[in-house]
Amino acid sequence: MPLTNLMATLTGKKMKKVFVLAIAIIMATMTALLGGCTFFDDLFAPSDNEDADNKLQAFVDCLRNEDREGIKALFAQNKIAEISNFDESIEELLLYYDGEFKSFERHSTGVEEDKDSGIVRKWYNMSYDVTTDVAIYRMAFYWCAKDTGDSGNVGIESFYIIKATDDPNYPQYTYRGDGLWTPGINIDKTHEVNEIGNKLWKS
Repeated sequence: MPLTNLMATLTGKKMKKVFVLAIAIIMATMTALLGGCTFFDDLFAPSDNEDADNKLQAFVDCLRNEDREGIKALFAQNKIAEISNFDESIEELLLYYDGEFKSFERHSTGVEEDKDSGIVRKWYNMSYDVTTDVAIYRMAFYWCAKDTGDSGNVGIESFYIIKATDDPNYPQYTYRGDGLWTPGINIDKTHEVNEIGNKLWKS
């Protein structure tokens, strides 16, 4: 092989190694700074509002189909383990919710995030009005959307539902249940805001 060709071949191989090494360093740096694969997951993930809407729709679909196991699967399994009457509360919910689903209106999606020791956690504080052909139902969720440390924490932690006709704050105020975020399913609970802005609790 002519000397010039040999030098070109060696130079090409060296440049290729340098290029590969540079890419590896860049990827390692991005992984360290941005939390590894979670960066790429987040890059292509839906927006928080879209994700919340999808979760709400999945929940309403389970209600419509009276899918008890589906409802249970949407809740954080670690929370369910702490609630002795959870199955009974599902039955109460299915009796309370009535009618064919028509539409929903999102009022808010509050987002909380926590990153500690490489563990990423994310929660949604969600509020919706869901309309059926029978009634308007106000729904509030405290939903753990991500926990890379314990998948048993992922899901609904606290859920509230009330008919709009029974909520003194409708339609002026966003529904937040009674504001306590009690774990599990909470039916017909709200708080009333009086003229000076104090909360009057209803249970």
